[in-house]
Amino acid sequence: MSVAAREPHFTEDAEGQDGWKAPFWQAPVRQGELALHPDGPLRYARREAYLQKRAGKSRLRWNVRYFELKDGHLRWWRPAFREQLLQPTAPKVTLREPRPEPVRCLDLSRLKGVLRTKVKFPYSTRILLRFDEAYTDYQLELRAEKELVILEWYKLFSRFTMEVMEVEHERETEDGNDVCLGGGMTSDAEDTADEAAAAQPGGS
Repeated sequence: MSVAAREPHFTEDAEGQDGWKAPFWQAPVRQGELALHPDGPLRYARREAYLQKRAGKSRLRWNVRYFELKDGHLRWWRPAFREQLLQPTAPKVTLREPRPEPVRCLDLSRLKGVLRTKVKFPYSTRILLRFDEAYTDYQLELRAEKELVILEWYKLFSRFTMEVMEVEHERETEDGNDVCLGGGMTSDAEDTADEAAAAQPGGS
């Protein structure tokens, strides 16, 4: 005796539109689990590494900085010169308590585009981050000594231009914004001065 399988059917939702109902032998589809990324939700994305950033608009000068991507924001600190060469697991500046303010902090939810450039020498890939002009006109160009490292960062940054990230905050800042500071400076002189202040003990 055979049992005929039930056909999936359509139901009408509260707004009067036809909604699809999953077959009884399948688990119900949850809205928050649609199009899941294999690396998990974007709000949980986190990465840290030593990267090289272009110094202002210089075509030849690059600086080694320690970058952290966490809670949808990109921050970086200036390690000591010896740490820039040896690159320990984490520079001392990030291990201080309380932790010093980063040289700069950028809200990746305002990231407008990521440009990847292939260069034969000395590094094969560079990435340029461009943000919403209403947020900042600062552009950040990065590269890494290892190709796989910069490609992983490139894939992660690209997600911020295609996905929507929702983050819950317990409270707002005084000006009503939840973004961190440091997204407004654009000139080379201001950037250099900010980095020098952040490198000093207790500096911001």
